[in-house]
Amino acid sequence: MTRTVACSLVIATALGLATTTATTASAAPPGRERGSFVETFDDDFIFDLCGIRTQTTETQRWSSTVRADGSEVVRVVRTFVSDDPRLPVEKGAGTTFIAPDGTRRVVGKPVQLIGPDGGVRLLDAGRIDFDPAGNTSDVRGPHPSLDADLRDYYRPQ
Repeated sequence: MTRTVACSLVIATALGLATTTATTASAAPPGRERGSFVETFDDDFIFDLCGIRTQTTETQRWSSTVRADGSEVVRVVRTFVSDDPRLPVEKGAGTTFIAPDGTRRVVGKPVQLIGPDGGVRLLDAGRIDFDPAGNTSDVRGPHPSLDADLRDYYRPQ
């Protein structure tokens, strides 16, 4: 497994958000799933970004609720911890709302990088809306990772 830009990973994992309409009382109950996993992998993301070969362990919990109208709510909480203690720990938590028309809204804290000293190096928080094609349509809150050279945040200091 490889990592992509942290925000993109959350978006892909969570699938996205959108405004949903209420279902009628006669509609089928929503389908619900939950899961979790722990996986260790050669971290190509860190190698490509910093030139450091490392194994990274991802721990993730998720839940999904699908309604009869086709809307979906996905919640994801995840942590990436590298075997190299010089690298930051990456955490993220977000909720994605997916509308029947394919529009998505991601809300939460998709990226938080915590340095080896315990200080926060990078924090994305707020909301990002996407159109059905996956293009960003609105951004609220600080999302510095969208325009940053991520090497500055991941590279050992």
